[in-house]
Amino acid sequence: MSMNKIWETSYPDTLKNYQFEPELLTETAAKIIKNSVQHYLLQPAFTVVLPNGFSHTLSYQQVDHLSDAFACYLKHELHLKQGDVVGIQLPNGLHYPIAVFGIWKAGLIVTNINPLYTAKELGDQLKDCKAKLLIASDLFVQNAMDVVDELNINLMVANMKDFFQFPVGLMIDIQRTKETIVPDILYQTFNHALTEGQKTLEQFLPVEHPVALYQYTGGTTGKSKGAVIYHSNLLAVIKMAQDMLQAYSERFAIQPGDTILTALPMYHIFAFNFNFLLFFSQGGHNILIPNPRPLENLEKAFQKFDVNWITGVDTLFAGLLQQEWFIQHPPRLKLAISGGTSLRQSTAQAWKKQISTIVEGYGMTESSCFVSVNPPLDHPLIGSVGLPLPASELKIVDEHGKTLGVGQAGELWVKGPHIIEQYLNRPEENETSFDNGWFKTGDIATMDAQGFLTIVDRKKDLIIVSGFNVYPNEVEDVISGHPEVIEVAVIGCPDEASGESVRAFVVTKNKNLTQQELIAFCRKSLTNYKVPKQIEFREQLPKSAVGKILRAQLRHEMGKA
Repeated sequence: MSMNKIWETSYPDTLKNYQFEPELLTETAAKIIKNSVQHYLLQPAFTVVLPNGFSHTLSYQQVDHLSDAFACYLKHELHLKQGDVVGIQLPNGLHYPIAVFGIWKAGLIVTNINPLYTAKELGDQLKDCKAKLLIASDLFVQNAMDVVDELNINLMVANMKDFFQFPVGLMIDIQRTKETIVPDILYQTFNHALTEGQKTLEQFLPVEHPVALYQYTGGTTGKSKGAVIYHSNLLAVIKMAQDMLQAYSERFAIQPGDTILTALPMYHIFAFNFNFLLFFSQGGHNILIPNPRPLENLEKAFQKFDVNWITGVDTLFAGLLQQEWFIQHPPRLKLAISGGTSLRQSTAQAWKKQISTIVEGYGMTESSCFVSVNPPLDHPLIGSVGLPLPASELKIVDEHGKTLGVGQAGELWVKGPHIIEQYLNRPEENETSFDNGWFKTGDIATMDAQGFLTIVDRKKDLIIVSGFNVYPNEVEDVISGHPEVIEVAVIGCPDEASGESVRAFVVTKNKNLTQQELIAFCRKSLTNYKVPKQIEFREQLPKSAVGKILRAQLRHEMGKA
């Protein structure tokens, strides 16, 4: 059976034959700012909440005014030109939306940078995208100093106390004195930029540039690459996602005043588009958590605000379910959305039982966020990543690029107005990753007769045991079903007899759990070649900034061993 948009048979009528208005793809994200400020002027837009409960809020009007001032500083004081690149290396906080919107208003390009990057990783990205300015948190500026000096890049430093008045600002400063670093090179402060920028507001004229982001992939499967994301890509995916949520029920549409907790870093494409841009476009209120680890850092935010949306990865949801304070006073959520990594069935079922509906979506940097999402229903299809977004195309192909039929596993290719067209400075990658508008995701997937997509695993994570394919997700799902298991990661290791064998890394709440017990547990659900040969117990597993378990790092460790 062909997969020619069979997912449309599962759509509500309003999504069938979905079409974009042509002018949408000719505008920039500045439209989001302008429209939202007109409609939601004095409503709260962003609130940062520190672990001790200190918080500060900016309205839509304040964000607009401050980002205008920031744009003025970039243009008139730093003399940045249309198309120049600005790096943002900040945790979640009020500086972030001001910086992004100001950069765009000045006709510049944002490149998001993980604050935990080493000096080498930071230098590689800044050099690759030819950034002219780095905006960094004072908490993480140590690695930046030598890099910006070597590359002759302007440095701007942001401090979490910047938006807090006396005496709270002083208290924050005292608490953080040992953590912060004063650069020993020339730099500007974020506050100085806002103050100086307001002096030239009367001269301000917004400038446009078609490129919004050089968004670097996580690099967990190889060297990080810069995805060239246009404003049109962002506007497309935001509209597609909102229309899909709203088509199923007004109850699940994002409404003005809805409050979303943003524990995921906004520099990650998931939170950047869904939490940041989509909620801003709809008049939502964003509760920003600078550091969600430990999870107790979220407690005050849940206490002070009526959170009704949350996004996260499996490890965040599973972790919250282990928190007594969270279970005793659960939020009244409209919806929780999982992405970034596979949602385990055990997590989905427990969250549904104790908190709310949780739906799983799927996407990547190259799709500007979402490829698919489960319909927001009271009983979503667990294990599937849902239906493709409207206006997109998907196909599943074999190793020769031949399109496969329903139920057959192969590599997923995607196409649509939200899909990037190229990587920055990577001609060889562009040649192998793109084919006439199609992006080759590298993920192995299947699609059922109703159009629901299931991600079997990463192509690069596939384990081949004696010629048989073993998908780590399947093995991990079984192991995570053991009541004593907190987290698990599965990789393939060289094996003389079978080519590769399955190895599991497990974090458990029971220190007396044995390898033999877990292997016996696996044998109840997995055929012999899928059962792990070795199980290694660990205190913790390596994770990315968003909480995704890094199998690549575990493989690297095994290669060293």
